[in-house]
Amino acid sequence: MDRRTLLVAGGTSLTTLVGGCLSDSSTPDRSADEPDNGTEKPRSASPDAGISVTDIVVRKAVTYESMMGSGGVHAEDGTQYIVASVQADEDLRASDFTFETAAESWTPGLPDSRGGTNFAVAGHGGRPVGRHSGGEESYLAFAVQSPLSTSNPRIRYADADTTWPLTAAGRERLATPAPSFELLSLTVPDTVSRGEPLPVSLTVTNTSETDGRFLAALYWPTERIADDDESHILEREVSAGDDATFSLELDTEYTTETPDSVTLSLRGYLTADREVTVRERSARD
Repeated sequence: MDRRTLLVAGGTSLTTLVGGCLSDSSTPDRSADEPDNGTEKPRSASPDAGISVTDIVVRKAVTYESMMGSGGVHAEDGTQYIVASVQADEDLRASDFTFETAAESWTPGLPDSRGGTNFAVAGHGGRPVGRHSGGEESYLAFAVQSPLSTSNPRIRYADADTTWPLTAAGRERLATPAPSFELLSLTVPDTVSRGEPLPVSLTVTNTSETDGRFLAALYWPTERIADDDESHILEREVSAGDDATFSLELDTEYTTETPDSVTLSLRGYLTADREVTVRERSARD
């Protein structure tokens, strides 16, 4: 990790399971990392269940870190994410949890990601619920439609009376449209010598009427193990109508060996690919 260099212009920061809608129902309604941004205060499921669901956040896009290979970003169109930390004295099953509104419910899960099992999503650590032992922290993650306007969204555990509702700030964020972005430029050399830094710059613009956080992962293929493309997370708050520029230098020492070019790829709010030829150093170098 210490060989990765990220220089972001303007002060940007560095920084899985397929879910789905279960049902439509006419059943009556029962029930960010930043403070007051959809974060729910700790609450025990029941006096003797030993289960708590805390730090519930709503995100239009999320980062993830993988146990094997590189991490990345989920930012699918028409989708937003609810993530929470879970603590329990006993083993839990993901199928025992749902995210519910008055008319719909979703099972835990995210779209396919790179690498193996995630150990963090949106800053929530541990493994997914159902893939850890009792007593360890884990996380729940749901992918739901965006925007979603509803009066009483909540996470539910097995029995009908055990729920954790979103705060007013969380409900407001659910109903807010996600920002949208356009790639104005992506500049990278056509050729680089192995071991030399590869300069990359890109500029994006927020084309929506919503202020929001641009989030994407820039991947550079490496040869260490399968699925271990290096990922560099690009993150910036961008006001509606504004631009943001990112500048990076990528380490090419461990780039995948290939007789042809390798692919630099951008995935997240935007998708783009650029082919780069990596020249091998001669004996004189």
